[in-house]
Amino acid sequence: MSVAVAELDARPKFPVSVFLLTIAQGLAGAIPPIMVSVGGMVGQTLTANELLVTLPISMFMIGTCTATIPVAMLIRLLGRKPVYCIGAMVSMIGGLTCTLGVLQNSFLLFCLGAFLFGLNIACVQSYRFAATLLVPETMRPRAISFVLAGGLVSAVVGPQIVVWTSNVVIGAPFALSFLCQALLALSTLPALLLLRFPAMSTPLRKGAVTSAPPSDAKVSLKDYVLAVICGAVSYASMSFTMTASPLAIIACGFSVDDAAHGIQWHILGMFAPSFVTGRLIERFGHQNVMLFGIALVAVGAVIALSGQELAHFWATLILLGVGWNFSFTGSSVMIARSAVGPRAVLLQGIADFSIFAFVAISSLSAGALIHLAGWSMINWIVVIATGLTALPFLYQATTKRNRTVRG
Repeated sequence: MSVAVAELDARPKFPVSVFLLTIAQGLAGAIPPIMVSVGGMVGQTLTANELLVTLPISMFMIGTCTATIPVAMLIRLLGRKPVYCIGAMVSMIGGLTCTLGVLQNSFLLFCLGAFLFGLNIACVQSYRFAATLLVPETMRPRAISFVLAGGLVSAVVGPQIVVWTSNVVIGAPFALSFLCQALLALSTLPALLLLRFPAMSTPLRKGAVTSAPPSDAKVSLKDYVLAVICGAVSYASMSFTMTASPLAIIACGFSVDDAAHGIQWHILGMFAPSFVTGRLIERFGHQNVMLFGIALVAVGAVIALSGQELAHFWATLILLGVGWNFSFTGSSVMIARSAVGPRAVLLQGIADFSIFAFVAISSLSAGALIHLAGWSMINWIVVIATGLTALPFLYQATTKRNRTVRG
């Protein structure tokens, strides 16, 4: 018994800053579910153009995409903690702007607030990479998974805020929901202010000498590009369907609460597997986990094509979430391993820019496409995109198997 206890004590543990990043992830991560749940519905009340109803969600994604590389450059210049705190303050301003947009019936203000929200999400997306600076290389998959697991808080808090606050302000539905978003952004500051990073992640100053990467650490362009493609397709497919699903659910005669709870189950699916994803990557390899995630996203789309009952919508959203977790976590680990050295932060920023460029395009087109072509077309596109993405992984697996047989 004492041996078992000693072995348990000897196991490496996460430093406090990893837990703080997880807390910040959980609080800030509750903002996107609110925007996705009601952004399209608010858009319908603020503009008569049905092709633009999901523009606020798209502006949110465009904000994230726009900020990824500038955030990476600012991190190199100022350090992570100051940049993360600035991002939280910008997000709070975004919440207040969205609230004002709803109260004044201004579509322009609402879109501006959504854009400001997106700027901070570029910071939030880099929390997972920040965690890898705090642990040994062997623990990086678990650290990334653990930080993403903070999304479980997001899954509960975000949609429930929508349910509790949607009709509190008479004549301005969801105004209080966006005010709560501002408070969520503010609540991340205590955790962010307590963060401590190793000296290697301090700002780069003029004339400073950066240490060279280890001799065996090389950027694998093929792995990096493959990881970015997988992350982009899985995230864009998830966003594409998630953006359109509340509109489809309402159009099928279900309630706003049904749509919000569907998003809640989806967010749970996105983050609940995080407790085991890191271990699965260690056991089966990140590429196998990524491929399995892509397959789950495709299965979710097939279920959506099979019917339009509430169970079909919820099953699709859950599988989308779980599939996203496996594919996105796996791609994050692959990016972290292939992007090394002094330029790692910039390479991570480029990866996130590429991913969120796809996400922004998918969310922007979702509203117009569901209006022009319907819910089924959304899911056919997901099936095709995930199928094409799986091909390089299947090719690599087949090539590796053939080499093993010949050897």
